[in-house]
Amino acid sequence: MQAAGYNAYERIQTQTSSPGQLVVMLYNALSNDLRRGEAALLRDDSEETHRALVRAQEIVMELMASLDMEQGATLASQLSDLYQYFYSRLIDANVEKDVEAVREVASRITPLREAWIQAVQEDAAGGPPASATAREGRNHG
Repeated sequence: MQAAGYNAYERIQTQTSSPGQLVVMLYNALSNDLRRGEAALLRDDSEETHRALVRAQEIVMELMASLDMEQGATLASQLSDLYQYFYSRLIDANVEKDVEAVREVASRITPLREAWIQAVQEDAAGGPPASATAREGRNHG
C-alpha cells in the first residue's frame, strides 16, 4: 500500500514539474543509484550492483534522449558526449565490478547536478540564468 502511494506521488510530481526540475530529478535518481551501486559493489552483492547500475544506465539514456539538439546545439552535443562516456563507464563498472568507474561517474555527475539545481532555483526566482546550462534547462541542452 505504501509503495502505491509513493508511486502516485512520484507520478504527480513528474507531471507537475518543469523540464529543468525533471532534469534535477533524473540527476538525483542517478546519484542515488550510483551510491547504491557503489555500496553493493563494496558488499560484493552482484544482484544489487547489477540492478543499481542498470538503472543508472537507463537514467543516463533518458538524459541523452531529453537533449534538444537544435536549441543549444553546442551544449547539447557536449552533454551527449559526456552522457555517452558515463554510459560506457557504467557498463564497464557493471561487467567488471569496477567500483572506481562508479566513483568516477559519481564525481562527474555531482557538479552537473549542482549546476542544474542552481539553474532551476534561479529560474524559479525569476532571475537571469547563471550559465548557458541554466538557459538550456528548459529544454535540457
